[in-house]
Amino acid sequence: MLYFHKAGLVFLATPKSGSTAIERALTPKADVVFQNDPNFKHCIFQRYQWRVEKMIGMFTDRVPETLAMIREPEDWLGSWFRFRHGAWLNGTPRSTRGMSFDQFVEGYLSEAQPPFAAVGSQWKFLTHPRTGERVQHIFRYDAMPAFVGYLEARLGWSIEVERHNVSPDWEITLSAPLRARLREQFAADYALYEGALTRAPG
Repeated sequence: MLYFHKAGLVFLATPKSGSTAIERALTPKADVVFQNDPNFKHCIFQRYQWRVEKMIGMFTDRVPETLAMIREPEDWLGSWFRFRHGAWLNGTPRSTRGMSFDQFVEGYLSEAQPPFAAVGSQWKFLTHPRTGERVQHIFRYDAMPAFVGYLEARLGWSIEVERHNVSPDWEITLSAPLRARLREQFAADYALYEGALTRAPG
């Protein structure tokens, strides 16, 4: 999570949505940086409003605008599946080594998610569960040029985002019945993605 005082802007780092690359590109000029520990780096919107926004309010009367990215839900889960296939998780309950993407999604759709599939929800990350408020500017992950252009206009300097912390890139497939269940059970995530920005708000 990054705060830019002059621009009045907070970037919330949605996991597995390019947050590490964006953090590395923007950190040198951010006024406040929450990084390293996932509880800080990936602070959810609800916790941001509850604690961090109040902290910023101690120094300015201007309430910052919030900005984040969202990834197409199946693609987002695919990134988690690949990431948890890594050797550093071998032999742990969070490892996806030796399983199919269908098995991973089955676990994700379970009422009691197994550790390997407990990755949260982008809707829950970006939306306050009680008030319904959400991050103000949500860009699609696949609209990165528009996101960078918006940031450059807001911050007043050029930005070069390089890829970091990228999950292994190999083809995975999801069966049609599981895709239908995913779309139904996580309809809020799909709706949030489909309504996200693909170009800078004008």
